[in-house]
Amino acid sequence: MQNKAHAVRRDMTWVFLAALIFFCIGLGARPYLTPSEARYIEVPRQMLATHDWLTPRINGVPYFEKPPLFYWMQASVMQFLGAGEFAGRITTAIMAALLCTITFAAGRMLYGRPAGLQAALVLATCAFGYTLSRVAMVDMPVSLFITACLACFMAAQHTEGKRKRNFYLLMYPAAALAVLSKGLIGMVIPGLVISAWIATTKSWRILREARLFTGLVIFLIIAVPWHVLMMRAHPAFFDFYIVHEHFERFLTNEAKRDKPWWFFIAITLAGLLPWTFTAPHSLRGLVTWKETPQSPFAKATADKQVRGDTFFLLLWILLPLLFFSASHSKLAAYILPIFPPLCIAIGKYLAEAWQGQVTAQPLRRNIFFVAALFGALLAAYGVLHYIMPLPGGEDRKLAVGRDILPWMLIPLTLALIGLLHVALRRYSAKVLIMALALFGAVVGLSANYIVGDVDRASARPLADFLKDRLKPGDMLVMYGGYFQDVPVYLNRNVSVAGYTGELEFGYAHYPETHEWMITDKEFWRRCANAKHPVYALMKNTTRDTLKMPAACRLREVASYGRNVLLEKE
Repeated sequence: MQNKAHAVRRDMTWVFLAALIFFCIGLGARPYLTPSEARYIEVPRQMLATHDWLTPRINGVPYFEKPPLFYWMQASVMQFLGAGEFAGRITTAIMAALLCTITFAAGRMLYGRPAGLQAALVLATCAFGYTLSRVAMVDMPVSLFITACLACFMAAQHTEGKRKRNFYLLMYPAAALAVLSKGLIGMVIPGLVISAWIATTKSWRILREARLFTGLVIFLIIAVPWHVLMMRAHPAFFDFYIVHEHFERFLTNEAKRDKPWWFFIAITLAGLLPWTFTAPHSLRGLVTWKETPQSPFAKATADKQVRGDTFFLLLWILLPLLFFSASHSKLAAYILPIFPPLCIAIGKYLAEAWQGQVTAQPLRRNIFFVAALFGALLAAYGVLHYIMPLPGGEDRKLAVGRDILPWMLIPLTLALIGLLHVALRRYSAKVLIMALALFGAVVGLSANYIVGDVDRASARPLADFLKDRLKPGDMLVMYGGYFQDVPVYLNRNVSVAGYTGELEFGYAHYPETHEWMITDKEFWRRCANAKHPVYALMKNTTRDTLKMPAACRLREVASYGRNVLLEKE
């Protein structure tokens, strides 16, 4: 038993290190995505600047949309490594590597070591897993802790004695950390899946085994203090954070993020690429897989029905999918928590194909589908780049056709040719799996660098331009909009004129913010009276309709992508 436990820990260590090294390649190769990534760097920057680790702030304005755990982790790293892109994303990369590790451990426990390794490989190389491993957002940590909670519950069903008790007890801090990562969803999803499994399998004994009272105390000790301190320090916190951010967003279209019912199904299918077309066969294999009392994976319930692991995985996939689909606020990254069980299902099939236990034909069909899809995308790129102009002018091309240059697609083209070669030569399942994993890695790495070259929303070039010019006393204003990455790259708060946006709540409840969150009228007054240089950063569309008073004439000094920097003449 000790040798087996040592082997599991050794495997987990190697999976974690391999995933982390892979995720760190090119981690700092592109600017922060705005607005999503930049805000999750700005809040920890504010914590370090103000030495206030209780109240999240953006540009000095209290910001209560998310709980603080990810901010705390980010600030702890940035305190030593700074606010550069690598430092800002390394926390997410570590969380992603841990998610792959837990996925491996759960897959190994259910279907054996090969299945666990394949599950981790699929998660690391699928489009969604790879993309969210290098984006500084809360969806990766909350998915990690939800997965840890559910994996601990499964592990408790496979052990006895002290180990069973320990796995049950580990569920509660995992759920609490999920709540501190993204709010109530951190306990709703695990609670929904676990309670449904208990009810449908009639495993009521678990209510006695799971140490609910002790677990609840552990959960409350971890999850509650920050919420209580915030309610004491900010009377409006409860109404905004609990009522508005949780219930109103879920039940209404207040956030303007309503999507069709099939939105998350489409996101899941796209996010599983290049493994998408093995998913139906893999899930069908789960549904038809027969557990027997002799199987180490079987779990007999009190009424002697043999149920358990595969049913739990199916609930883990289906219930969060239904829950998020019912919400009126939908963003693609929300669905990440269902990817570990999906990857375990695919990993089980891949392991069986690798060992020759099942046919590799679904895997080969998957390669042809993937090749056809990416071949069509490359053909569409050629049409957009060379043929199709936008309405309004022969020289205007679609942005994707203009900014993605042909040489950027060379790695993808070569990987696609190699993938087709492998499929056509009728290689074994082992070669097909390795070819698909390599293709997924090449696509991910290529996209990572391409995004850095074509991202025209970033204000980093203009912030770098300003670093060499700004002097103490100079006035810098973001006019008509808020550029999330500018305070990050300049490492200072920046005045905002004529715009509040997502900072409306903080602006309305904290009058001191009106000193730097100003009206456009106040900006022009300050500009006219300024004794030092004045800079205004705005979008091109804002500049085109700008009406400047005679006392404050602005001229363009720099531009990049959609944004332009003006200076007082």
